[in-house]
Amino acid sequence: MSTVADHYAEINGRQEKTQRTLSAIIIFATAFFNLALCFINTTMFGISAGVVIGAEITLLGLALGLIWYRGHQLYTIVLLGTAYFLVVMIARSEFDAKIIRDILIPIVFFFVGSHLGSLRNADRLVTILIFVALGGALFEWLALDTFLHYFDVIHYYQARGIEPNLATDKAVGLFITGSDSTAGLFINGTRFEERALLPFLGEHRASGIFLEPVSVGNFCAIAFAWILLRDRSHAWTLLLKSLAIATILVLADARFGCYLAIFTVVIYLMAPLARPTMLFLTPFLILLALIAYAGAHAHDTWDNTIGGRLLLSGNFLLGLDPLQVLGLRTSDIFANGYAGTDSGYGYVLVKLGLVGIAAVWALFAYAPVPNDDAWRFKVFVAFYIVILLTISASLFSIKTAALLWFLYGTLNAKAPVLWDRSLLHVEQDAEEVPFSG
Repeated sequence: MSTVADHYAEINGRQEKTQRTLSAIIIFATAFFNLALCFINTTMFGISAGVVIGAEITLLGLALGLIWYRGHQLYTIVLLGTAYFLVVMIARSEFDAKIIRDILIPIVFFFVGSHLGSLRNADRLVTILIFVALGGALFEWLALDTFLHYFDVIHYYQARGIEPNLATDKAVGLFITGSDSTAGLFINGTRFEERALLPFLGEHRASGIFLEPVSVGNFCAIAFAWILLRDRSHAWTLLLKSLAIATILVLADARFGCYLAIFTVVIYLMAPLARPTMLFLTPFLILLALIAYAGAHAHDTWDNTIGGRLLLSGNFLLGLDPLQVLGLRTSDIFANGYAGTDSGYGYVLVKLGLVGIAAVWALFAYAPVPNDDAWRFKVFVAFYIVILLTISASLFSIKTAALLWFLYGTLNAKAPVLWDRSLLHVEQDAEEVPFSG
């Protein structure tokens, strides 16, 4: 009898190990698949927006396939969300697949991390991504013509439906092109005014595997928050990884990522003083602050400084009517075009509605966490979200969102584990003490 039990235990151990490995591979693929599609579009055959959407659906489906049978909480959240979106979309006579995708990403990848994430695997994943991202950024910076020969970024984004009307072959000076072709970087891959980080480096913002600098900044902020949490007792390891992240940030001139990485130190120090209600109230206070700021500077023109970006975001919010704020009426600004992505708060208000935002944010803010490290990272995630939404809707990009929620889920696993060579050996990494802040 014991032999049969041991046999099934071994099989279960192997399945668990395989699924944990697959979960890490899927997270890596979410960060990397756009680069692969760009390579295909440049060197093999043209892709379309449908191919990119199909790739995202496939990755989401694979992730969901790993966890669909592991508990009722996932189904409860999805069913409640479905009911809410059904009411909202009927009210505004519109089916919006994008916001459903935007909400599914944090839900699915959080549960992947909480069920299949291990701290050691997460450490390895983040380390690999840091140095792959560094290699990609250096490749683009040091050999731009060769990079563009294989990765024609601007035409890839045109093919996938972002700025489809951009005359890429004629817009001389709008973006950096190769010296012997029309292949070029994306528009925000160029800094047309003096860069914020080391101005002498010029206008080029190297994005490497992420193809555009916004995701670079987001990734670096997430990666630094993780290594600061996990490697704080290993000074040389932390220093090496921090230098790699700093190099990526400087090459991309990613202001947001740099500022948030520095502020993360303060966030972690102040986290014990934070409380769930403080986290819950913060985005709504920032919403009011943006509106007040825009109202006080109604006659000012915005620019690409931080203050200018905040002014633009506030102006978008002032332009919404009450039905749009409740998510019951569509907005052309946030339905199509690049401009809407400059105001993350405007985007989530129109797409999700104030009631939906409050419900989703309350679910995050008041959910208990198992230990102090999980609470610190939760406070970081909260500030990352509320600050990023002031200037961008890039929070919902799967390139970085999947990693963020997987890491947060890993820290919230009911039994955070380390596993490596043994199929069956499971080692408790931290005491299971619910911690609500």
